[in-house]
Amino acid sequence: MAAVTNVLSLCRALRDGVAMLGLSKSQQAELLQQVTRAERAATAQPIDGTTVDAAVRSMRYLLVEVADGPIAAFMADAAAEIIGDGIGKMFS
Repeated sequence: MAAVTNVLSLCRALRDGVAMLGLSKSQQAELLQQVTRAERAATAQPIDGTTVDAAVRSMRYLLVEVADGPIAAFMADAAAEIIGDGIGKMFS
């Protein structure tokens, strides 16, 4: 499980940059729902690693398959690093 700080940093960046991801309003809402889910799970005591993983995987899917804005690839890479499987990684 990735460090909580990495998860929270990705969530903060996605909240701040959601308008630059080229998503429709409904896709933005879905992404932000997963962001909230990941934040809550990452800050729970104890940390809910399973929910964090599922939420970050959902975010990565939207970033790789749907988003087309200028920062989508960087956010997808951050999600791939958190998950640790490298799927969807665009930069090395």
